[in-house]
Amino acid sequence: MIKTKGEFEKANIICQSIIENYDIFSDMPLWLDEHKSLFNQINIQPKGLPGIANSNYEGIRYEYISKFHRLYSKVKYEYNILNEKTHLDTIIHLIEQMNSLMLGHYLDNDTIMNNENPTFYYLLGMAFDELQYRGNNRLDLVKSHCESCNQNQFLFVGNNDGSYLQLQFKVENDIVLDVNECEFLKCLVPSHIDTEKQVFLNTELPPF
Repeated sequence: MIKTKGEFEKANIICQSIIENYDIFSDMPLWLDEHKSLFNQINIQPKGLPGIANSNYEGIRYEYISKFHRLYSKVKYEYNILNEKTHLDTIIHLIEQMNSLMLGHYLDNDTIMNNENPTFYYLLGMAFDELQYRGNNRLDLVKSHCESCNQNQFLFVGNNDGSYLQLQFKVENDIVLDVNECEFLKCLVPSHIDTEKQVFLNTELPPF
């Protein structure tokens, strides 16, 4: 645990360098292992409670220590998420976060939504870009049921303007095997959903 002003200043500089050189395409398990010791030095975690950053010393807040703590905690959580969530809940969580990189880690089938893996993630990335362009930084799950195709629907609704993705999951034993969009353009959705704001992954499907 860091205790002196010099230790805080040194840790802050190291954390700044780690953040500035962070690469989302790195070997993340290796990255976690390389920086585990530093994280443990700045992490305060009373038994049974979430960890917090030890980033303040005599009224001075060391910004990069705090930022590194958040980054490390997020990456560690996402790479160990199956310890806490089912595979389906993991996929839902990552779509809510619009995190296509981690989705690719947990859903790496050769073919998804009748597309080759790279094509699917290209389409998904374009959809996430469009949702973010509309001012959404998070998607909230709304569950529904399509009577036309008799399938559960998972609507991921933007937190800013209500734009949304409407997906179905093929699941066996809590493992997501495939992702699809409803084939029925008049699929019923909850009344508060504006169907003019649906964002499509399958570009062959026209808007309403």
